[in-house]
Amino acid sequence: MPLRKLLIAALGSLLLTVGLAAPASARPARVAAPYVTAASPHTLTVEWPQVRGARRYTVHVAATPKKASRTTKRSHWSHGKKTRLKIKNLSSKRRYCFTVKAVRGGTSGKRSEPVCAHTLRRTIKPGGHRVSVATFNVCAAADNCKRWTKKRENAIVQRIVDARADVVAIQEITRKADKLASRLAKHGYTRYAAPTRKVDEAIYYRTAVADMAVTTEPEQVCEVEPYAGAEDTAAWRFPRHYDAASQRWYAFRTSSWTTEEPVCRERNAPVEHEGRIGSPTGASAAWAALRLKRTGQTYVFVSAHLSHGRTAKDGRLRGRETKQLIRNAERIAGPLPIIFMGDFNSYRGGPAGDAPRKEMARAGWIDTFDASDTYTRPYVSSFNGWRPKVSTMKHWGGHIDRIFIRPSMGSTSWRVVAKTKKRRYVGVQASDHNAVRTTILLP
Repeated sequence: MPLRKLLIAALGSLLLTVGLAAPASARPARVAAPYVTAASPHTLTVEWPQVRGARRYTVHVAATPKKASRTTKRSHWSHGKKTRLKIKNLSSKRRYCFTVKAVRGGTSGKRSEPVCAHTLRRTIKPGGHRVSVATFNVCAAADNCKRWTKKRENAIVQRIVDARADVVAIQEITRKADKLASRLAKHGYTRYAAPTRKVDEAIYYRTAVADMAVTTEPEQVCEVEPYAGAEDTAAWRFPRHYDAASQRWYAFRTSSWTTEEPVCRERNAPVEHEGRIGSPTGASAAWAALRLKRTGQTYVFVSAHLSHGRTAKDGRLRGRETKQLIRNAERIAGPLPIIFMGDFNSYRGGPAGDAPRKEMARAGWIDTFDASDTYTRPYVSSFNGWRPKVSTMKHWGGHIDRIFIRPSMGSTSWRVVAKTKKRRYVGVQASDHNAVRTTILLP
């Protein structure tokens, strides 16, 4: 064969070889943010979206987001196309951060953004008593709220029904509390006995599960009383008569004799334990003491809404509001255990810090997002801002709607209640917030 033809043939063979090899050695795409979907004292389960063409995945573990983005010391492998991995042999009550990268052949993609989570303090036992709770800012009246329409109202009701929670804390319900109560009554819920005037927070509960905690308190009642003696009143002269036996003056009113002055007597009156908590800065809350029918125990449920704002000054303000909220709630509840729910306008890694969580921790409450043993849609931020695409934060879920409990309690089945498909919202968006729901294991 002539030299020219040999060179052309060799070059063609080389190009063919390179062309065939290129797809196999191409660098796989970056994995989208992973999230922890289950936890125990010594394990965390990590899941992530599949990368097309990946043959396996490498999971890096470290104590901080920065280290997880660089470390090569501790890694785990997910073989094949499996996008779920349980990391074992971890220490209890510790934070761990993860990054994931896709591998194809001898090349790896870029590491994902890090995600962090805590191992549990203790094992969640399946038995025992529990109560399911949810918190939902429905955005009924604020500058950023869309118009309250029948479609939005239907979507709000449906989200609450889908949550299937025993107790639901609502924020920004302004002037729609009674309307929502009417709609939810068909699904077995009632509203605590708040005044019908404008309220920004409310609490609804399933009557099959709980009722209002009622106690009796002494009160003085003053009212005119009818004559109850044995004397014949027909001989009494109008319009007033002094009865020597009772030493009272009586007056004739309409058709009978009654005491001229009101008679004051002490009696025990039933009192429902509920009310509101205000703040000089505008933060507010509603609270209700509910007796759980399964156990007979009473708990104070709080629906709170703190001030918003993205600056460090706003963050410090929310810290002060949280301390006020805790102090007032403890004064109201006395020895009764408290469960805090609401829109705290604060999240881990946010520009204004996370003062509410820190103040809660100092006072002995933990965020159920850090204490649950299973998670559904943890990557979905509880604040959607009316955007059609699901928002996720760099290191954490970005959940400003939160539920705080005592460490003596447990939390399971934490989830964001939203309709999504391929990380986009579908259907009518009920609010600029998503509902957050968890099941609390009671001590």
